[in-house]
Amino acid sequence: MKKIIIPPVFVLVFLILIVISYFLIPEYNLLPFPFNLLGVIISFLGFVIMGKARDLFKKNQTTLDIEKSTFLIDEGVFSKTRNPMYIGMFLLLLGIGICFMNIISILLPFLFIISIHFVFVLKEEKLMTEVFGQEYIHYKEKVKRWI
Repeated sequence: MKKIIIPPVFVLVFLILIVISYFLIPEYNLLPFPFNLLGVIISFLGFVIMGKARDLFKKNQTTLDIEKSTFLIDEGVFSKTRNPMYIGMFLLLLGIGICFMNIISILLPFLFIISIHFVFVLKEEKLMTEVFGQEYIHYKEKVKRWI
């Protein structure tokens, strides 16, 4: 059986790294209270973006599995970015990193988004082109990959 690494696993790994960096490298816990509470707002924004994307999948009765997808969503958060779920995950991790006050914890979400880009996004875009063809190519011309 082929092992599948999915984006939520990446989120969990980076979340663990954020927590570990807080405890193992306390000399980098430099962001003072109450500024670290800004992280709560950023994390909440990440949840909202992911929720809006999920709602659009439900509304259009399609799936995250590109090969089984029946509809190319180009409205709502998908009209602003082709990857709202990943941006939501990034903001969630960034907010948690800020809450932990550790400089390394704040840098890890950027490493996350770079990893996601190369491990998932590039492959998904190729697959989207195969599944949706010209419709996806036109969508790519209108909407940026990130923001």
